[in-house]
Amino acid sequence: MGNEIIKNQNNPELIKLLLASTVAYTKAKVWETKISYFLIILSVAYPVSFVLIKDESIKLSLFGCSLFLTIFIQIITSKLKGNTSKGAIFKEEFDTTLFDLPWKSTLIRPDHREVANLSLQYKGKEIKDWYSCNLLPSIPHNAAVAILQHSNTSWDIELRKSFRDCIIGFLTSYSILLFSFFVMIKVDGLSIFIIVFSIQSFYTHFISLIRGHSSVIEKREIISNHLDKIIRNKQNISIENLRDIQDEIYSTRLESVKVPNFFFRLYQKRMDAITEDYIESVNRSYDSLRPNPSN
Repeated sequence: MGNEIIKNQNNPELIKLLLASTVAYTKAKVWETKISYFLIILSVAYPVSFVLIKDESIKLSLFGCSLFLTIFIQIITSKLKGNTSKGAIFKEEFDTTLFDLPWKSTLIRPDHREVANLSLQYKGKEIKDWYSCNLLPSIPHNAAVAILQHSNTSWDIELRKSFRDCIIGFLTSYSILLFSFFVMIKVDGLSIFIIVFSIQSFYTHFISLIRGHSSVIEKREIISNHLDKIIRNKQNISIENLRDIQDEIYSTRLESVKVPNFFFRLYQKRMDAITEDYIESVNRSYDSLRPNPSN
C-alpha cells in the first residue's frame, strides 16, 4: 500500500542518501553561484571604468579578471559535473529503494563509503519527510509511486520557472539601466561597442542559465503531464512503466543548471503548498472510490 512508502522514507540509510545528495549538489551550486556574482560585478565595473573612471590600468585589470574567469570555468567544469552526477545517483538510489523499483543495470551504484562521508558534511536543517505524509494510505502502491514521481517533477518545474523568471527580469532591468546610462552620459558608439563586447560573457552566462532551465522545465513537463493523465484517469501503471519514468527523472537531475540554495529556501513554502494541494485533490479523487460503510 502507498502508506508503506511514507513510513519508510525516513529510514536512516535513505536519509543518508538525501544528505549526501544535498551536499554534492551544493558543492556544484556554490561555484556556479560565485561565477554568477563575479560576472554581475564585472557587468557593472566595465561600464563605470570605461565611461566614468577612464583609467587604463583598471581596464587592463578587468580584462585580466575576465580572462582568468574564462580559464577557471574551463578548469572546474568537470568538477561541477562530477558533483552533479553524484547528487543525481544518490537521489536515484533513494527513489528506487523507497519505491521498490528495479535498479537500472547500466548505472553504477553509489559508493556507500562516499555516501557516509558526504552525509557527515551536511550542516543544514534536518531532512525528513521528503515526500508528502498526507498521501491517502489506501492508494495502491504503483499509483502512489506515480503520484510521488509527479510531486517530484512538478515541484522542480515550479521552482525553476520562478528562478528563470527572476533571471529574465534581472537581465531585462540591467539592459534598460545600461542603455539609459549610455543615453544620459552620451557615450559614443565605439565605447558602447567595446563595453558590450567586454560584458558579453555576462550575457552569455545568464542566457545559458535561462536556456538550461527552460530545457529541464520542458522535459519535466512532459513527464509531469504524462503522470497527471495516468493519475487523474486512475489508469493501471506497471513497474516497468514507472521505471521508464524514473529514467527520465534521473536524466533531468544530471542537468548542470541548478537553482541556488538561497532561492530554494525563499520559495520552499510556496512549492510545498502547491504539492500538498495536488496531493489533497488526488486523495479526494481516490477517497470517492471507497465504498460507503453506511450503504
